[in-house]
Amino acid sequence: MKKDGDNPTLNIGSGTDTYGDVRLDLFPNRNVTVVGDGQHLPFRQSVFRKVHEKNLLEHLPNPGLHLLEVKRVLQDHGVLRLITDNAACLKYYLLGTHTGGYRKHRDKDRHFALFTKEHMENLMELCNFQITGMSFIDTNYPTRYFDKVLRLVVPSLSYPRILVEATKS
Repeated sequence: MKKDGDNPTLNIGSGTDTYGDVRLDLFPNRNVTVVGDGQHLPFRQSVFRKVHEKNLLEHLPNPGLHLLEVKRVLQDHGVLRLITDNAACLKYYLLGTHTGGYRKHRDKDRHFALFTKEHMENLMELCNFQITGMSFIDTNYPTRYFDKVLRLVVPSLSYPRILVEATKS
């Protein structure tokens, strides 16, 4: 039987987050354990039992390449849990903004794409992940109050994030 240490969790695009045994980010900081690119993961095959990423996918020029890399480093039946921006969120169009300090490392918005639930289903299928759960989620930013009011009128356009949970086929 394997010990927990034999099944590490990888947090890609971790930033200052401390979740995971291995925390990879493009920019070094005290919580990052590996500096690297999420589209070219510096790990051998089938190392991780779980991969976690939060608000990373929309910042990558090639999300398909990234997901194939995630699949490569996941063990068989390993779990991917990702959170990404929801392109169907009306707030992004009405307020013209993404909350959360996306200009932290550069002076311009670094989004390459936004995804709908259908986009995520397509990407997961393309990369041979089996979706085990998908839901819309809130943020903790002050604009969440705007989201809650909007939810009274058009709930489908009020959630700023999509949570996808999938397994490696």
